[in-house]
Amino acid sequence: MDNYVPSDETTVEPSNPFPPPYNAEDTKVMLVSKSSKFSKINSYVREYFTESLDRNRFVIFKSTNGATEKAISCVEVFKQQFEEPLYQWTRVVCSKRIVLWKCQQEGPRDIRVTVEVPVIFIVISRDPFSGEYSCMSMQCSSDKEIAFLPNNCASHGSGGKSDKKKPKKGNRKTNEGNKWTKPSSEQRKNEHKERNELLKEIEGPSAQ
Repeated sequence: MDNYVPSDETTVEPSNPFPPPYNAEDTKVMLVSKSSKFSKINSYVREYFTESLDRNRFVIFKSTNGATEKAISCVEVFKQQFEEPLYQWTRVVCSKRIVLWKCQQEGPRDIRVTVEVPVIFIVISRDPFSGEYSCMSMQCSSDKEIAFLPNNCASHGSGGKSDKKKPKKGNRKTNEGNKWTKPSSEQRKNEHKERNELLKEIEGPSAQ
């Protein structure tokens, strides 16, 4: 690419991927970039919800310039701070950045490069979504269980670790073969018995 220089760049933004009424022209859309402040965006959304309880029932968080993680974090913070249950619907699409590279030498053709950047759209609604739109990307802030965890993992309370105890390695029942270990009670009894028998044999002749 030594002989090429960028000549023109255009960006094609994706359209709202949600069905009515969430794609209306007057839908409130919060743009979240990497430099966005949680407190500023969430305060605005809270005021929007409270200023008109009848009309303002949902908003959309949309990431810009690749700030998908920031948009998700912003939504999670808002759900934790909001007192009422909220319903969430998430979709991920892509924007296209098209760059035209001009060749500075005669002969080779110009190059057009298309780069796709993920864009996340998140609907936060105070009302449940219609049953006809039901899908795996919907959730409620009051949900306690994680849907994508398998049952056998959810049943373990210690991070999926098994409750079965593994047998201890090197657990020897006796201390045979190791002179430095403390003798067991059974060994001490046998030694005491042997000493008594030996004493009886020694004292026997003198007692006669």
